[in-house]
Amino acid sequence: MSPRGLYGARALNAWIAAGGRPQHAPALHRLRAAWHGALFERNWASSQARIASAPAPQEPLFILGLWRSGTTVLHELLTATGSFVTPLTWQCFNPSTCFLTGPPERDASAARPMDAGRIAALGPQEDEFALTLLGEPSVYRGLIDPRRLRECGAKLWQDEEGELARWRDFVRGVAVGAPGARLLLKSPSHTFRLPRLQAAYPRARFLWIGRHTGEVLGSSVRMWRAMFGQYALWDCPQDALESFLGDMLSAYARMLEWALRHMTPERLQWIDFEALRTDARTVLSSALQFAHAGAHSSGELEEPIERALERVPVHSGERAALPEDPRVREAEALMSAVRARFGLGGRSAAGAPA
Repeated sequence: MSPRGLYGARALNAWIAAGGRPQHAPALHRLRAAWHGALFERNWASSQARIASAPAPQEPLFILGLWRSGTTVLHELLTATGSFVTPLTWQCFNPSTCFLTGPPERDASAARPMDAGRIAALGPQEDEFALTLLGEPSVYRGLIDPRRLRECGAKLWQDEEGELARWRDFVRGVAVGAPGARLLLKSPSHTFRLPRLQAAYPRARFLWIGRHTGEVLGSSVRMWRAMFGQYALWDCPQDALESFLGDMLSAYARMLEWALRHMTPERLQWIDFEALRTDARTVLSSALQFAHAGAHSSGELEEPIERALERVPVHSGERAALPEDPRVREAEALMSAVRARFGLGGRSAAGAPA
């Protein structure tokens, strides 16, 4: 089966073309990409004109965490409380036209390629897909060309993606669509942009969800391979994915260390996936209190929390042992330090363990 083409801005199409002739591509891929790219740029120029005067969101809430660590279920739960405005699937996969048209008439859905979850057109979505289609450098370019996955990852780990100006315009457009609502953004890639996001949005708050590293790695291999099957125009070279995930772990440890040095409990809260799985009500209540700086009483939050828990199931995931890898041990030790300082009922910690 041919992969589904990801057609976006001219910059994305130029990056794909630089990879040479695809091994797998939909019919007339180059012609379709050129046509879509021209139309995309025209529509994006019109969208920018509409949102140019919109103010930047002042207090966005970001969900951080590695792929397969529970970011999606946390995103869905928070959205289901009705407390936030967040990018929706139809917007993220149509970022050049979503501010020019209305939402789809019906909420179509499809199976996620990596698990039993569903993706709904009117459901919350990861803004990284919009960022990618807008032509910004993104690790998700590696979904299209796995041969260059490590190269895409290196730009993210080393903060070499540039200003991401189009992404900033996109999230501003999403926020202006619901005046007064708190903007909620979720992308595992944002974990590695934490220093930049904290500087760009000084009043932002961050929820960082962590999960047993062995489970994350095992599930991540399945996820990335499933996504390659969905979008890749080239085969993934042997060991490319494993090398990418090793790089990711090292970069993750650096971000944990950075958080310990530079973040405060007023701006960052740590959530354990295991706690979310076993006591979602308590975790969700604490996350909402943190997001809104204690502006709501626990009684006021009972109804929206109950509504969210009825709508969004929290699956347990699979158990796994820790791989024998020093990068895994380092990440686990640093997560323990971050949990102690920023977790529920945690204490102030001096920093990372020796």
